[in-house]
Amino acid sequence: MQRIGMGLIGAGLVGPQHVEAVRRLGFVDVVAVAGSSEASAQAKADAMGIPKAYGNYEALIDDPDVQVVHNCTPNYLHLPVNMAVIERKKHIVSDKPLAMNAGEAKQLLDAVNRAGVVHAVTFNYRGNPLVQHARALIAAGEIGSVHFIHGHYLQDWLIKEDDFSWRIEPEKGGPSSAMGDIGSHWCDLVQHVSELKRS
Repeated sequence: MQRIGMGLIGAGLVGPQHVEAVRRLGFVDVVAVAGSSEASAQAKADAMGIPKAYGNYEALIDDPDVQVVHNCTPNYLHLPVNMAVIERKKHIVSDKPLAMNAGEAKQLLDAVNRAGVVHAVTFNYRGNPLVQHARALIAAGEIGSVHFIHGHYLQDWLIKEDDFSWRIEPEKGGPSSAMGDIGSHWCDLVQHVSELKRS
């Protein structure tokens, strides 16, 4: 099998999880990481055993050893980073949400269709064995027809009064912070498990 060179842009909370997941595939080499500065990127590269570090995402995208880019940047950077990757005709795996709004998402869809690259948005909970089992039960008709779905998504990383994250800044996390950033996981699970789509 042909080996694939992966570059990681954004090595904060989610980035290392992407690295761990692709390394388990056995045919992906994580060849580079880009951060907000060369120093931070080098520190992450050293910690994760990645050979190259870049202080900006453009340099990583231009690396000839990178065929696919995982974009794990804050939400407000998804459009410019993804567009830069697509324009260079490299494949893109973007963390969710795809964009800050429907207009940006349409721009990205049009760009990938023109470029002919592979693109994906990560919704990591789909891989959970219990989620897969629930989907299989519904698909097999073992619990009857789905008429109503109720659920919760609990998150504790902002539980303390002095906790802070870019996710709560509308200009960085998006105008629908809770729904667009974290709630998108819940909405995706509803559609994925039930196979129902809003029409």
